[in-house]
Amino acid sequence: MGEIGKKNNIDFVSIVPKKIISYIDNSSEESKIKSGNITNIVVDPLLVEGTKKYLIDFTFRSDFINLINFLRELEFQENVILIDDMNLKLAAQDSRNIKIDNSQGLLEVKFGITFYGKI
Repeated sequence: MGEIGKKNNIDFVSIVPKKIISYIDNSSEESKIKSGNITNIVVDPLLVEGTKKYLIDFTFRSDFINLINFLRELEFQENVILIDDMNLKLAAQDSRNIKIDNSQGLLEVKFGITFYGKI
């Protein structure tokens, strides 16, 4: 992620790991769900043996063109990467919307990523 960001002039503000979920063989749980004995277990079809699921929140600054290039490169990665709740705003925007100085055309981008990677 860092190399792709550096290549596309992404200025990371924060990277916050939220959760790491490991694969658990729950084939017996799946059969209970199918037979009607529902439990509160969530079956994730993308979480398979030999992988982990990483939930990470990102905040960074970028111009629009570099943001698009960054997202395109993420799309073509070997691992499965899902983006949730993307929020864009002008990077220099005052919280009271009084002053906007965006001479560089920078955006502040916030989103969550679900990343499935090998152990």
